[in-house]
Amino acid sequence: MRDEELTSEDDLIFQGVQGESDYPLLMVLNRSSRQADSENTAVSLEEIARVFAPSERMDPARDALIAFLADEPARAIGYSRLGWYSSREDTRLYYQVSFLAREYRGRGLWETMVQRNEHRLREIADGHRTVPHRYLQAWASDNQTDWIAALENTGYAVARRFHNMLHRLDAIPHYPLPAGFEVRPVVPEHMRSIWEAQKEMNAGLFENVAEEWLEETYPTWLAEPSHTPQHWQVAWDGDQLAGMVLARIDPDENERLRRKHGYTEHIYVRPPWRRRGLARALIARSLQDLKDHGMEEAE
Repeated sequence: MRDEELTSEDDLIFQGVQGESDYPLLMVLNRSSRQADSENTAVSLEEIARVFAPSERMDPARDALIAFLADEPARAIGYSRLGWYSSREDTRLYYQVSFLAREYRGRGLWETMVQRNEHRLREIADGHRTVPHRYLQAWASDNQTDWIAALENTGYAVARRFHNMLHRLDAIPHYPLPAGFEVRPVVPEHMRSIWEAQKEMNAGLFENVAEEWLEETYPTWLAEPSHTPQHWQVAWDGDQLAGMVLARIDPDENERLRRKHGYTEHIYVRPPWRRRGLARALIARSLQDLKDHGMEEAE
């Protein structure tokens, strides 16, 4: 490590991610932190490379900080990744995602990392002074008790809670499609309308990322590998998209976790067609489709 690459905060020294040579270390730290939280997701080196690839919005040398013990500067204990997004035109959220090995938790070190992260996020936010509403933000799952404690100890409070619901597929309710609607197999000509509906849906959500719905991002969305349009249930009223459930199955995830699990995500009925039973009919159709393809539960 070169001296000019380091910043110190009492017990810790911080270094920005210098490039591919740091990726194996980031993967080890990520896996160690997830294991401490009893999380089964095993991040790959390819995933690390994708997340930390330099871009217009991501400078790893400044926006990804590896933490080392000050008295053992060769010992990396965790790292953080920083960024920002707009939920609305007048609101920006500055976030940190952080990982810390089990043996260094409960010693105030994670709190030091949070505070160092905030220093950089405030630098970024200072360049956005024309945006009236700016907030520091972090996310945590219920199993991340040490991370939650570190955030609370540094002044964070819960603003939103999100709940994932599970449906066993041994008994699926039947709700007929209301009169006037037609569910059609998704073809390439439909994709633009589906993207527009998703953009419309997200615009009203607290967790919306406005930058993901710019016109220039459409090709990226279109090429998203997680899309499984063969499972999507999209209802039309003539030539108007009325509602949708963009269900999906992730075979690699199912194999890794040894389960038969599907998702009923992006459930949305556009305002003119609400309160007619369309959403529940599309959800029921999605559950049946997932079951027909061998799934035992839906999330």
